[in-house]
Amino acid sequence: MMVSKERPPISAEKRAQMLEKSLAVFVERGYVGASTDELAAAASVSKQTLYRAFGDKEGLFEALIRTECDRVYDPFAPLVEEMRDVESAEAAIRRLAEQSARLIMSQRVQQLRRLVIAEATRFPALGELYWERGFVRVSASLAQCLTVLDERRLLRVPQPALSAQQLAGMLLWIPSNRTMFAGIAQPMSAGELADVIDAGVAAFVRAHR
Repeated sequence: MMVSKERPPISAEKRAQMLEKSLAVFVERGYVGASTDELAAAASVSKQTLYRAFGDKEGLFEALIRTECDRVYDPFAPLVEEMRDVESAEAAIRRLAEQSARLIMSQRVQQLRRLVIAEATRFPALGELYWERGFVRVSASLAQCLTVLDERRLLRVPQPALSAQQLAGMLLWIPSNRTMFAGIAQPMSAGELADVIDAGVAAFVRAHR
């Protein structure tokens, strides 16, 4: 009588490797275009291992987006206390603006945005998850920073949540969308981004004096 050998569980490291390697494949090929053969080859595993870990391609994609949403770094949470000591409104808003640009303009965040937008109809729950853990959470921390500046009377910010959204939109609407849709043909230079930040900081501070 043959006794089947029980296969060892897939390690967390192996799962992480498959998720990491799948990102590049999904970005390049899209969800529909990415085959399980390509996904397995990119991670240097067999298709059977991929299926054992995630069930199927849909399971892998969902796990990838959920993992990336958990990784989304909130650049403003550590700055709430810093806002209590900053010397001027201009210095404070510039610090927040530069943090915004560093987050949104990063290659990984841009890749994730493209994926989520492209597949939001197919995976609406993942689109909502990205919205809540990305935009909503980060915007709330930015609003906290603005609340501190209001309490210190460096700026007048009666509606910090709305002002946080306006600041982020004013600074990053053009740079982010240009990078997403025309980044290869028309990459934004560091100088151009600095000009956008300078103008945005000046306009925001002027409006909230």
